[in-house]
Amino acid sequence: MSATAISTAFRTSANFSSDGEVELFRKLAKAIEYGSSSIFVEETHGAVKYNVEFNLTTGIKTRCEIADLLIISRSDFAPFYRATFWQAKKQAKAKWVAHGTADRHVDFKGQFNQWDLLSRRPAIAGVPPFMPPGDLLTSFSSGSIGSFGIFYERASQIELVHSVAKFISCSSPKTTHSTMVANAYIEQYFYNGPEILVRTELETFLDALLDHQVGAPLDLAMQTHRWLLAYARSKVSATRGQTFNAFFDVIDDVDTMDVLHSKDGLSVLLVDTRQTA
Repeated sequence: MSATAISTAFRTSANFSSDGEVELFRKLAKAIEYGSSSIFVEETHGAVKYNVEFNLTTGIKTRCEIADLLIISRSDFAPFYRATFWQAKKQAKAKWVAHGTADRHVDFKGQFNQWDLLSRRPAIAGVPPFMPPGDLLTSFSSGSIGSFGIFYERASQIELVHSVAKFISCSSPKTTHSTMVANAYIEQYFYNGPEILVRTELETFLDALLDHQVGAPLDLAMQTHRWLLAYARSKVSATRGQTFNAFFDVIDDVDTMDVLHSKDGLSVLLVDTRQTA
């Protein structure tokens, strides 16, 4: 199924007026799963209030969820895997959109600590049952490991802005919920080859995702990156009773972790781009 067909399926199932950000990202993930070679492992949102602890740039220790969704894509070509911790947001009335300019920037309300975590990527400590390596975010050379997906409406149609977190501006470090802006001008740029930084429409985001252009490259020689793959494989095995072996076929020596009884609040979407051409 094409990005256009997945977009149509998602918009048919979603209701922007009544669906919150959680319902929207779940419906999008399910549309991707149905329309491509993907698997979506859904966690109960809110069952775990926070799963990581870290020091803010202001020096204050804080806790929050690492993200709503971990997206990992697989390709036949290096880099074989890309990953991003993707935080979903919904902005009912974006001022930039309402202003009617052609700039395509989107403003939204977000949590300062969540933005600081995904954009600055500090060392973290896990909050049980989520116990990742402390360098889970810092081990990536690309900022694409942290990103936001903002659902909004344009001309009465649900759209999505995907932005690497470090390219989102935050208005103030002193408020819990700050005004943030995704800069559409960055959409024209790529990082380290084909890696996208910003997409301002749902269909262009899906095109990039299905073309293995979303997320930071994983280095299979790095223990932390192999931990992330083992974690994702274990989540699939625990909930679906299968290991999705074709997706993880180049890391057969990675141990499967015991997450059978560890609901940590993080959903996982695995996208096999080898099957979507």
